[in-house]
Amino acid sequence: MVALLAPTRSVHAQAARDTLIYSVMIVPAGGHLSVEARLTTDAGTLALAGPPAGGPAGTRVAGLAATDDRGVRLETRHTGTAWLVTVPVRGAVRFRYYLEIQHRVAEGSTASGLDSTRLYAVTRSVFVAPDPVAYRKTGRDYPLVFVHIEPPPGWHTVAGWSGAGDDYQPADGDDLLGATLAAAPDFRFYEGAVGATRWELAIRAHRYFADSALAGVIGASLNGAAELLGRVPSPRIVYTSDVGRKGRASGSLQGRSSVGLIWEPGEILEIGRAHDLFHETLHLWFGGAMETERWWVEGVTDYVAARLYAAWQGRPEDLAQLCWQSMRNYERIEQRTRMTMAEEQRSHVGGDNTELLVYRKGMLAGLLLDAAIRHGSGGRRSLDDLSRRLLALAATRRSRVVREEEIRTAAAELGGTAAERAWMRVVDGKELLLEDDVSAALQTVTGRSFTVPPPLAKTRKELAH
Repeated sequence: MVALLAPTRSVHAQAARDTLIYSVMIVPAGGHLSVEARLTTDAGTLALAGPPAGGPAGTRVAGLAATDDRGVRLETRHTGTAWLVTVPVRGAVRFRYYLEIQHRVAEGSTASGLDSTRLYAVTRSVFVAPDPVAYRKTGRDYPLVFVHIEPPPGWHTVAGWSGAGDDYQPADGDDLLGATLAAAPDFRFYEGAVGATRWELAIRAHRYFADSALAGVIGASLNGAAELLGRVPSPRIVYTSDVGRKGRASGSLQGRSSVGLIWEPGEILEIGRAHDLFHETLHLWFGGAMETERWWVEGVTDYVAARLYAAWQGRPEDLAQLCWQSMRNYERIEQRTRMTMAEEQRSHVGGDNTELLVYRKGMLAGLLLDAAIRHGSGGRRSLDDLSRRLLALAATRRSRVVREEEIRTAAAELGGTAAERAWMRVVDGKELLLEDDVSAALQTVTGRSFTVPPPLAKTRKELAH
């Protein structure tokens, strides 16, 4: 186990806040991380939230034990993915655990993988930590966080936190639990700037597109989003790009200032993957600077990403193509007329983003609301104005949460009865959306009409019915 870092001067200077210090040793031969943490905290019950058990994370916490600074074991109860530690008096709590990584290669951007040449992980799949949501609910400041990574000799560490060398300082609990972590000896590094924000790109492994092409899409996505929504919410954005397992390509935002990209071996950076990258960049605003219903955070984000990508390319037909893809996938979702998007989310329906209303109907909701606001305001307002208004509202709140009813009210103020009718149909309603709805909305948004593509071929399951 690595010795913990000594608290720095900045810790002592802010003694009113507790401190949380991690030391993480990467052990490729054993396929695990060895983690030790020290937290100063008040007497009472300390609730530690762990990574998701199993599933896509590909990690498992083993052997967690908690002691005080003298090494006396503290009573610890394990329930689900949480640990409850009884702290008799205010002081230091030390907890140690092994994080077993079950895959040699990360199977997606929300997973972890560790082999003899690299580590790729999502930090929410790495750390046992106090839950930042609980801190916000009680009005307490999250502890000052320090993370030291001990990689194998010759390896370089990349993380979505600011730092120097292998020492990092996440800004808060959301930052700690929401950034990628990668380590390998063979990263290629690139950087750029958008206004006052600097972005960094760390790439490893080879793929069927140039590094410069990926860097170009990153710059375009950040520039386009900043022009539309205002300055980039973080002064520094880290993109980490690695190769995963064939058939499991994906890209995903992991935090408010970090984007992780896992590419299928041999994948080409074309409209689908470039659109994905625009989507993940937009999560810096939607899902980062603003939290709300998942149909907005995923679906409407997909629509805005498609508009930004098409504008960058100067090809409105790309927006139409991406919207029709969503429409065709929406038509195959079994619950499309049985559930609203909110009901689907509450019911925890499983599936990938082609099988969920919050993604596919959510994207169409973005399109139809955009068209309705434009129509209802005589072309003076659009979904862009709604997005900016919601972000301004979220900025006034510690939680960054905007409620669905607040989105509806703002949409109606901008687009009048046309926006109200669209909302009742695509958000509150379960009525089947039609090709004519999409065609009309695309014409309102782009000023052009497009050929309707043919329906997708039926699956075996659909043919059986």
